[in-house]
Amino acid sequence: MLIEKTETFIEHDITVEGTKVGTVELYPERNEISRLIIFEPYQNKGYGTQVVQELIVQGYKSLWVRSDNPRAIHVYEKCGFVKGKTHMFEMRWDDANNAVTRSVQT
Repeated sequence: MLIEKTETFIEHDITVEGTKVGTVELYPERNEISRLIIFEPYQNKGYGTQVVQELIVQGYKSLWVRSDNPRAIHVYEKCGFVKGKTHMFEMRWDDANNAVTRSVQT
């Protein structure tokens, strides 16, 4: 069996006046924001919103966000994103009984 890398995610540093305040991971082939992290000392200063607004201008108009991350959801909605249908499952391996458990993300 051979597992080949087929998707390319690109991580970028987010800097403000030379200080790294976070990172953003992009999936250019899909124009998708894969991950956005603003480090805790720099949160609630508008940096996440600024990054998302700039990425929208660059054509990044798709993303996934965990349903238990209200801060991120707030930023994305403020920038014009709307929630789609919930159709993903979180799946984990349960070592205790060797069974797979599933829960629907809401």
